[in-house]
Amino acid sequence: MLRELGHAVRDGATEGARASYYREYDRGFNEAAQICMNVLSDTTAGLLAKMKAGNLSKPEQALYARLTELTAEMDERLQNACQPEPIEAPQP
Repeated sequence: MLRELGHAVRDGATEGARASYYREYDRGFNEAAQICMNVLSDTTAGLLAKMKAGNLSKPEQALYARLTELTAEMDERLQNACQPEPIEAPQP
């Protein structure tokens, strides 16, 4: 009986530690993702301001277009990375 109780306590502590680890991992992932998106957003916003002022060169226009594409692609990939993996149905 005491052995079973000891195993239950150990298993509970292990699960608690694992949950804490995953919370910290998720928080770090979210912070890193936000930093990356902010870098792209800030750069794109600067180019957009130049565009509105009529001071955007041809190379900067190409850069703006590419950054806009990269931002959308990164956002999609980050959203997909946060989705739980699908549970496969048992095979007959």
